[in-house]
Amino acid sequence: MKTLFSSLAFAALTSASALTLVPQTFAQTAPINANNQTAQKLRLTLDEAIKMGMGYSKTLHTSQVKVAAAEARIGEANAAMLPSLGVSASYARLSDIPADRQFRFSINASQFFDFTKVDRALLMSPGVAPTLEAIRQATTPTPPVPGETPPPAFPIVLDNVAFQANITYPVFTGFRLEAQKAAAEYSSQAATQDLIKDKIETEFSIKNAYWTLYKVRELQKLTAETIAQVTARLGDAQNLLKSGLLTTNDVLRLQLQLSNAKITNIDANNAARLSAVSLNNTLGLPLGTEVELVSTIDYKPAEVTDYEKAIQRSLESRAEVSGTQLRIKAAEEGVRAARGGFLPTLALSGSALEANPNQRFVGRPAEFNFSWQLAAQLSWTVWNWNTSGYQVAQAEAQVAQAEDALSMLKDGIKLEVTQNYLTLQQSREKVAVAQQGVEQANENYRITNEKFKKGLALTSDLTDAETFQLQAKVNYVSSVVDYEIAQARLQKSIGEQPALAGK
Repeated sequence: MKTLFSSLAFAALTSASALTLVPQTFAQTAPINANNQTAQKLRLTLDEAIKMGMGYSKTLHTSQVKVAAAEARIGEANAAMLPSLGVSASYARLSDIPADRQFRFSINASQFFDFTKVDRALLMSPGVAPTLEAIRQATTPTPPVPGETPPPAFPIVLDNVAFQANITYPVFTGFRLEAQKAAAEYSSQAATQDLIKDKIETEFSIKNAYWTLYKVRELQKLTAETIAQVTARLGDAQNLLKSGLLTTNDVLRLQLQLSNAKITNIDANNAARLSAVSLNNTLGLPLGTEVELVSTIDYKPAEVTDYEKAIQRSLESRAEVSGTQLRIKAAEEGVRAARGGFLPTLALSGSALEANPNQRFVGRPAEFNFSWQLAAQLSWTVWNWNTSGYQVAQAEAQVAQAEDALSMLKDGIKLEVTQNYLTLQQSREKVAVAQQGVEQANENYRITNEKFKKGLALTSDLTDAETFQLQAKVNYVSSVVDYEIAQARLQKSIGEQPALAGK
């Protein structure tokens, strides 16, 4: 009897606890007070729970951040194809140069002009004479003043200040910038597909936790009802024992049945608490929150999707497949970028300089002067010890790795869909059998109870009938919830948003 009674709920409780009863990461670290009467209470439908869990999920937040980063890389790739502008300013204080080390020179230009050979008539000309006199004075060196050092040939500027602006435009880079932009776009689309995948998986995990809690609470109610029923019959049996209408062994059987029911109820209560903790953790609620489940399962056996169509749809709809295909394209663009190392590059540049002194001005005067330049640079790496070839080989290897990952992913998806397809069929068959079992157990209990009242059945017969009835109800509740979860799991593996069968 003990083995029979304990087996009626342990299978269901164990299968439920194996799903999500023990959370891996707790949202709160504070201990749970099981007797806390001020714990927060919350009523949630399945839709509300999904919305709350999706908003809390750290996994989805991480995926959203990855999408934002991928989009930023597209902007970076676009910016690399546009002209770049840079400005700079500099100041330098130079050490003075000793006078005897400064560069100086003088030219006596008078030796180049012999005025004695100039026509006197020309010297007397009013228009020419002043010009010749000015030339004579300019070419005649001024005798140095005793004790003074002649000035240096160029001024010594100790404070050097410069302001410069540069603009550069990559005209041709061997298609590397274009390939990097395309790769960034494919990677961004792949990150978006990852976000879709995480949303589907997060929604399923929330539904799984919600229905698991629903399942164990229903089992909890069934065991509580059994305790109340057996307790009432035990009181009647003890009165009949005093009247000599029952034997001591009959009362002991009821007492044993009550003990087993209480043990099963303890397990059910603990499973319910663990399931509630798991759901709270999934939704980002304090672990002690008391959640009332508003939605219930309205069992309606749906038509099972054709197996071949399910496989084909999963390979077409799964976000992981689309994401991996996009990553293959991004890797192929990486090959094109690497091959750009074999091609020349062309860039245009320009600069404007305001400096004191400006090196381009003769004599380097101690004043600000403006200058500019435009340039075109064509470069081509003729030989770099096959560095570009090695980079191409690495990029091609990454393409091969992505293609292998896609092939393995498709194999895994086919296996996953097959397993979930068979599990759904099994769950559907279990529901039909369990439903029939409940009807049979109810009828068996009704007949046995009538016989017991007429003295035609033993107490052990009625106890067994009650046990069979409870076990049938447990099996039905477990099979219905398992069917709901199996259906959602198959839809997830196909790549569809799980349908809400609850109400």
